Amino acid sequence: MIIKRGYILQNGIRKRDIRIEGNEITEIGKDLKGSDIIDASHHLIMPGFVNTHTHLAMTLLRGYADDVPLQEWLRDYVWPKEMKLTPKDCYYGNLLGIIEMIKSGTTCFNDMYFYEDQAVKAAKESGIRAVLSAGMADMGNLKRAEFQLKKSVEFAQTVRKEHLVKAAFGPHSPYACSFNFLSKIQEQAQKLKIPVHIHLHETAEEIRQFQKRHGKTPIEMLDSIGFLASNICAAHVVHTTEKELDILKTRNVKVLHCPSSNLKLANGIAPIAQMVKKGICVSLGTDGAASNNTLDLCAEMRLMALLQKIENPGAMNAETAVKIATDNGGYTLHWNIGKIEKGFLADVVFIDLKNVSMVPRHNLISNIVYSMNSSAVNTVIINGTVIMEDRKILTVDEGNVIEKARGHAYDLVNR
Repeated sequence: MIIKRGYILQNGIRKRDIRIEGNEITEIGKDLKGSDIIDASHHLIMPGFVNTHTHLAMTLLRGYADDVPLQEWLRDYVWPKEMKLTPKDCYYGNLLGIIEMIKSGTTCFNDMYFYEDQAVKAAKESGIRAVLSAGMADMGNLKRAEFQLKKSVEFAQTVRKEHLVKAAFGPHSPYACSFNFLSKIQEQAQKLKIPVHIHLHETAEEIRQFQKRHGKTPIEMLDSIGFLASNICAAHVVHTTEKELDILKTRNVKVLHCPSSNLKLANGIAPIAQMVKKGICVSLGTDGAASNNTLDLCAEMRLMALLQKIENPGAMNAETAVKIATDNGGYTLHWNIGKIEKGFLADVVFIDLKNVSMVPRHNLISNIVYSMNSSAVNTVIINGTVIMEDRKILTVDEGNVIEKARGHAYDLVNR
């Protein structure tokens, strides 16, 4: 496959052709020859977005419980419905979310939820790249901890031979998991060489309660038990001290930033510019559609950049925002994606430069961050396969998925 006459996002913007062989970018240059030509005239070719924190099947609860604080939202609305989820609910919730992500330029996602076998099925059918984990919370129950860890290890072994799906471990949070459980999770994760996906420092109240109970903040405690390491993918990390940021940097912890969810649930604004300045790897997530309420990383990227500019317009530039939404996500999830470069996996999106949000072209990188919306995403290639062309999903029946997901959503909230 050769992508011809497109502008590519590679150390700036330049007009080049791209050769894809199998699932890999093998050559970038001018006037490349070959068959299976895709004409990318009037398009910008950029890496696919990487959504590093979501709970995908929560698309079924989009709009169900809004405008309430986090703990009330979880306790009174979300958790009671999640207890009634079925595998089929999660299958269609996953497919609905995957379609939304692909149509907004996301080619890889990192999920923590229930019935992850259904997420595997949905990901394989749609052709998207995924890192999947089942949420774990022992609440001090030893038998529960043993069962959850055993199932997660089995899941990791099951997907080991998959090309587009990887496993992670998903302990929910330091307040939902005992320290002994967290230590065992990390021990197994190191053996299997897989990431650990966890919520961390999401709310100020969570930190206060934890510190009152244990005498240390969650970050301090996790560091003291040897849990923090380079395979830790920590979602939110909204409230931190300088000392805690230094710990995250020293341990090479990856931060998964979710600005919309943090704002919607009144959790605060994470100091992302400060983290980036310290050299902490920050990537971008949407959280679940029940707390965002979209899975659109175009919108998320813009919001992230703007929030960091409240006091300083230069706190985060457009180039950094794009890197966080693409390259950093690939690095975080240990996939060779996020760049248009030789040797990288061919996860690329075509941005329509005639789309109203991309005109005029004074600075295309600025346009990507500050004006582009998901309607500009025209074509999506994942792992060398065209998944969406001219905004039509080629792998699954979008209309059927929407109809089925709507039915499962209404049924779920009325159970």
